[in-house]
Parts: sequence; structure tokens; C-alpha cells
Amino acid sequence: MTALETRIYCHPPIPLADISPLEMLILTNVLECSETEEGLVLFTDFGPTNPVRVARSELVAAFRASAQNAEDPINIFIADRVLSLLSAGGNTVEDDAMIDIDLSEFPWQFAVKGIVARSTDMDEVTVVQWMNRPSQRLESFGASVSLITAKAIHHATSEDLLARFRLQDKALPPAASSAASPEDDSTLAGGAASDLFTVKEIETALCIWEAMLYFRGLHQDERPVPDNIVRMSEVWDAVGWQAMRSHVREIVPFALDVHDNVSEGLEEEGFTFDFDFAPALIETLLWSEDGAYREGEPKEFLKDVMVAVRRRRQDVVARTASGFNPASCQVD
Repeated sequence: MTALETRIYCHPPIPLADISPLEMLILTNVLECSETEEGLVLFTDFGPTNPVRVARSELVAAFRASAQNAEDPINIFIADRVLSLLSAGGNTVEDDAMIDIDLSEFPWQFAVKGIVARSTDMDEVTVVQWMNRPSQRLESFGASVSLITAKAIHHATSEDLLARFRLQDKALPPAASSAASPEDDSTLAGGAASDLFTVKEIETALCIWEAMLYFRGLHQDERPVPDNIVRMSEVWDAVGWQAMRSHVREIVPFALDVHDNVSEGLEEEGFTFDFDFAPALIETLLWSEDGAYREGEPKEFLKDVMVAVRRRRQDVVARTASGFNPASCQVD
């Protein structure tokens, strides 16, 4: 099979003074990068590398040199791993050993987000990605765009954008009725507003869909999942993908309402919408072929969601702490 070609280009270049040694080490191993007068240009013609392979001594040195950024996401991600990478007694062979760092739980975009959050000169980084196989068959190519700011990583695929355009097209008035006055767009605006999601609702739908795909993947891999996730997968198989995407649309208003009620607690405990709340919500909902639904009193459901959020974070921390130890490192 011909390999998938993936190209990524980021703009603007990142000022070198804004990049810590640890971020530089990770980014230049994940992507092809070039230094210019304006800064570090992030790009690749082959796709991001994961896991990245670095020398033990190089990783430890970069981590120590970035100690002033101890609260940055990448430092926190690496912190639990560096202790297991420190060689006892300065063993030269161990220092020169190569180590694989799995970034599946910490995509490179999070390192860029940390840089943008610290930078005094840069407000955002845009990422354009496109992929194809030389066959050029319809199913073999696509694209995506991301906007990385200090607040969030916004992402949409070409399929997401095309779906949005189709919704917008359906919201347009018939050609005959829209010809009265090219300057009077009140009908267009009203029609579009009545049928289209806001940006917030679209992002919510994408987060919910991502969580559903994640749990379905776990179940298909025969990993342990709650009974309601098993039921969700059964419904998925019965009604099909299009119906499940329609169910996502139905969940969005409910998800936003639940989030409004628990947002204060999420913020106080440092939880995020996409990686904490959305999966916990999906993990708490029940399923039938008519879609998702909650069980019990609203206050009890809110408590169950917060319990799921905290349990998921504890599980991630436990996996992170145990998933990168000397026994799991590949050493040449």
C-alpha cells in the first residue's frame, strides 16, 4: 500500500527567545523545523513523528535547562518521566542510550499552546495540514486547520468545514425569493441563524464526537469500558454512523447546560472541557436507539459527571506515572 503523505505548515514562525530548551528538543524531533531570522518555522513533508527518539542525557539536560518553566504543560508531562531516566552514578552508557517518548497523550500542539501562553509577542499560531496518497482517490485525501491560542486549540477537518457549508447552503432562501434586493439580507441572516450551530456549539459537537470515537475504539479493542459504553457501541452498530452524528447534534444543548452547572467546579479543580468534561459526560449518559439520555434527578446526574471527571483524571495520572518507567523505555 502506498504510504499516506502528510504535510503540515505553521505560521507565524515562533520567536526563538520564547521557546524553552525542552520545547525545542521535542518540537524539532516531532516535526521538521528551520530557524529563520523571524524564529522557528514548524513544518513537515512527512507527517509528525511519534514516538520521538532522543538521547537520555539530551532529554535530562533540556529538562533541567527549562526548570524556570516548571508549570508549563510540557514540563509537567515530562516531569514524572525524567526521574526514571536519570542514570545512577553518571553511567556513560546509560547517558548515551536512546529513549522513545510516546506523545500520544501529549500531542505537539500542546507544546505550542504553552509557548503562545507565555509569549508577549505572539497571540496565535495557525496550523494547516493536508494529506493524500498518489492514487488521488476521494477517500485518500483531506485537510485540516487549527488555531492555537493561549486559551485553546481550535480544530476542524475539511469534512467538518464541508458539512458546515452544506448546512449554510440549506439555510439559504430559494433563489426566486432572494432576488428582490441584493442589499436586504435579513432573510438570509434569519434563516441561517435558525438552523446553524454557533462556533461554541460546533466545538462542543466535535468534542463530544471525539469522546464517542475514543470510547468506541476502546470497546472495539476489547478494553474494559462501562456498560453504558458497551450499549452505545451496540446502538452505533444498529443505527449506523449518520444516525450517531445526528445524536451528537441532539446532545449539544444538553451538554452545554450541564457544563454551565458544573463549570465552577471544573475551573476550581483545573479540568478542561475537551479532555475532561466531554468524555466524562459521554461516560455518564445512557443510550437507546433513540439517542442518549440521562437517568435520575438532574442534581444526581451532575454529581455523577463530576465523579467521572475526577476518576478519568486520576486514571490518566496513573497511566502517565506507570507508562514511562525504565522497564517500558526502549534502550539501544
